[in-house]
Amino acid sequence: MQTLQEIYSKHGLEGDVGHADKGNLHSYIPVYEELLKPYRESGTILEIGLAFGYSVRMWDEYFGKDARIYGADISIVFDTSEFKAPRVNILEADATKPEILDKLGDTKFDVVIDDGSHMPSDQVTTFNLLRSCMNPGGIYIVEDILDFDSVSSAFRKLHADCVTLDFRNAKGRFDDALIILQF
Repeated sequence: MQTLQEIYSKHGLEGDVGHADKGNLHSYIPVYEELLKPYRESGTILEIGLAFGYSVRMWDEYFGKDARIYGADISIVFDTSEFKAPRVNILEADATKPEILDKLGDTKFDVVIDDGSHMPSDQVTTFNLLRSCMNPGGIYIVEDILDFDSVSSAFRKLHADCVTLDFRNAKGRFDDALIILQF
């Protein structure tokens, strides 16, 4: 099996600024390689914020055939016909609104990655809506933290098992940080 870095590089995602930035503008690919390993064969994954669908393509190749991948965005702007349910499900939904729960049904997730609006209030709102959808042993990841100190403090108050990874000095990006909440 290819590593996540190999998949990311193979698709040329390193050059796309802002729409496939997990490994070029941000420092997440090596972290995700380790964090996602336990879920690779058969996890259930949700990514919020799809832009042009590059990361869904990456997850589709990275995760094993028994994994289930969900993607949600407030507006789907790419052709979703290449993705086949039940393995990959693309939802047009606002992750800050309770209606997303209706679209997800009773699905429980091993991994949620919030790469949505990046607004601190939206990140907190989305977490509060989706925390009940997490499987025991799962991880909820918030990307691109705009106000690191206040947002990480807010999440620590919301969830006891909270880890922050601050990469802001690695590439000189003010938002190069992750919050990982473990269930």
